[in-house]
Amino acid sequence: MAGMVAGCSDDPAPVTDAGTVVDTGSATDTGTTTDTGTATDTGTATDTGTATDTGTATDTGTATDTGTATDAGTATDTGTTTDAGSATDAGTTTDAGTATDAGAALTVIHGCTEAMYVDRRTTGERSVTFGGVVGSAYSPKCLIISAGQMVSFSGPFSSHPLRTGVAPGQSETGTTPNPIANTDSGSSVSFTFAAPGIYPYHCMFHQPSMAGVILVR
Repeated sequence: MAGMVAGCSDDPAPVTDAGTVVDTGSATDTGTTTDTGTATDTGTATDTGTATDTGTATDTGTATDTGTATDAGTATDTGTTTDAGSATDAGTTTDAGTATDAGAALTVIHGCTEAMYVDRRTTGERSVTFGGVVGSAYSPKCLIISAGQMVSFSGPFSSHPLRTGVAPGQSETGTTPNPIANTDSGSSVSFTFAAPGIYPYHCMFHQPSMAGVILVR
C-alpha cells in the first residue's frame, strides 16, 4: 500500500506553462495604424477641364441670319396683280355675224333680190294681191315680215291657183316646211309664218313669171 502511494507521487504537478504567459505577436499590429494612401486624393480636388467651356459661350454664326430677314423676290408679284387680257374680251361681246343672217335674205328666188323686198314688219298691210287690175302678177312680189306675223293673199284663185314652193324648172329652193298651202278657189286666204326663213310661192297657170317670195326675219 505504501508502495502504491509512493508511486503516485512521482507525477510532477503542472506548476506554470511559461509558453502561454505573453503572446507578443498580437500586442500591436503596426500595419493598420495609419493608411496614408487614403488621406488626400489630390487627383479629384479641382478638374480645371470643366470649369468654363469657351467654345459654347457665344455662337456668332446663329445670331442673325440676314439671308431670311426679307425675301424681296416674293414681296409683290406684279405679274398677277391685273390681267388686262381677261378683263374684257371684246371679241365675244357681240357677234355681229349671227345677229342677222344676211346670207339667207340674199338668196335670189323668183328674181327677188334684197333691194326688191317691201318691208312690212312694222307698218303697212301684210297682204299680197293678184288678178283684176294687177293682172297676172303678185303685188308686192317680194315681201319681208317678222316671225309670227300673218300674210293674206287676195284674188281669184280659180284663175290663178296658188302653189307653194318654187316654180317648176327653177334651181333655187326655199325653207321647209312652207306654211303657204295650195289654194284653188275663193278670193282670200291667210297664212302665219312662225319661223324665220324664205318662203316662195307661184301661180300654177302663169309661172314662172307669176311667182313671189315671203321673207321672214
